[in-house]
Amino acid sequence: MFIHHYRFEHPKTERTITIGGWSYLWAGLLGAGYVWWIGYGSLLQAVVINIALPVGGVAVVFGSSILPSVQQFFIILVVVPLAVFIQGSLMIRLIRDGFRRRGWLVRAG
Repeated sequence: MFIHHYRFEHPKTERTITIGGWSYLWAGLLGAGYVWWIGYGSLLQAVVINIALPVGGVAVVFGSSILPSVQQFFIILVVVPLAVFIQGSLMIRLIRDGFRRRGWLVRAG
């Protein structure tokens, strides 16, 4: 399975935060803003990913402009959701690592 569910538990206060399926979508759409909103994770790395991924996606779309319009349309249909999924996965990974660095217990579920 590509989408992992995580439960983060603070060792002293027992506060629990759960990240699951919809979190990947929001992290993919909002990028660094989602990492900032959750509050745990490297915001600088999130901004770099937030810039690099769309630049690569635009390059693929412009690169596909030499293809016939039907093929270009299908490439765009594949690249955009794939970019959102990849960005979401990378943002969730940054958040997970941020919780670990701060001493929270990370449980995959």
